[in-house]
Amino acid sequence: MIEFLMKKVLMVGLSVLFFSGLFLMVRTGKEFSGDLKITGGSFIEGIKILQKKNGTTVWTLTATKARFLEDENRAELSDISMMLQKNGVVLYADKGIYNLSERSFTTSSVVKADAKDYKITADSVDYDVSSGNIKTGGRIKVEGKGFKVEGKGMESDGDKKVKILNDVTATFDR
Repeated sequence: MIEFLMKKVLMVGLSVLFFSGLFLMVRTGKEFSGDLKITGGSFIEGIKILQKKNGTTVWTLTATKARFLEDENRAELSDISMMLQKNGVVLYADKGIYNLSERSFTTSSVVKADAKDYKITADSVDYDVSSGNIKTGGRIKVEGKGFKVEGKGMESDGDKKVKILNDVTATFDR
């Protein structure tokens, strides 16, 4: 009987202590004023980054995991998809790095992109968010209805201009 009573008193005491601590942490009128510091071992699961211009979403980047690197300006992303709303293109990559200070996205893994009328496969991609420029130094293949273009190196500005730089091969089906 004494053992049961001691357990009950201990549980009530721990409950009061827990709820008191919880109450102190969520008091109204208090805001967190310190800087949030993320160390090298930190990561976020299920991240979504939106870039808006004049209230309209320009692109949306989602990743299953973002691990913040030591310099705190870069995040290593896993299982990435990036929707470029203006062009209706969705990029997919296994891994990449998003630079928070430069607002750029780079991947050294294979990137696949799907659009309404074509598909793109590239060895890697560098995307400058502020200018909308996309480039790669590696192999690239663009396939669509009735055509296929392959080459090495590509540059694209924020509009619809795309240049494949070297070793270009184009095949058109009739």
